[in-house]
Amino acid sequence: MPLSQLSLREKKQATLKLKILDTFDEKLKTKALADISVKEIAHDLEISEMTFFNYFGSKKEVLIYFIELWSLEMQLCIEGIEPIKAIYRIFEETAIMIEKNPNLFMEIVATMALQGVEKKDIHIGRAERILRFGKESTHKEGGFSDIVKPLLVKLELPDEKETLIYTALFNTCFATPLLMKCPRFTALKEHYFEQLDFILKEVK
Repeated sequence: MPLSQLSLREKKQATLKLKILDTFDEKLKTKALADISVKEIAHDLEISEMTFFNYFGSKKEVLIYFIELWSLEMQLCIEGIEPIKAIYRIFEETAIMIEKNPNLFMEIVATMALQGVEKKDIHIGRAERILRFGKESTHKEGGFSDIVKPLLVKLELPDEKETLIYTALFNTCFATPLLMKCPRFTALKEHYFEQLDFILKEVK
């Protein structure tokens, strides 16, 4: 569906929701989530705090919204790609995202470790999808497991091996950036790929 066919109300609401996310994204480049107030975000966007809470129940929900959008983007990126190549593509795109804003990623990891990131009933509508991705996708919102597990199922691995590989991929995705201060890690993408080569060597 082209953007011109969206109603003014749809475009307005989707645009503001994405602007709230992008404002958090920009501020997280220099500040911790705890140091960013809803009042500050509302001031920057010239909206009321009540308007913010009409879209998100808390700052944590903005992080969940980011994860959901990232999930949709990854699913679009791997459309039509065979499973092994798709896994490499996911990690490549994730490396690009993390390198653009490592603080955002660290906040997501910290929230997962300390509070957990529960699946919320966050629906990403057609207007948001078109504004963000240029088209209305039919993919469902989700997270890392929702993207990667279906790829492993397609490889028809024994259950035990599938679980071990998924665990290794999950750990690689989230733990590796925490180690990036080590001098031998020159680039996240390259180090991701080194680990993927090892994890997936028996199923390539």
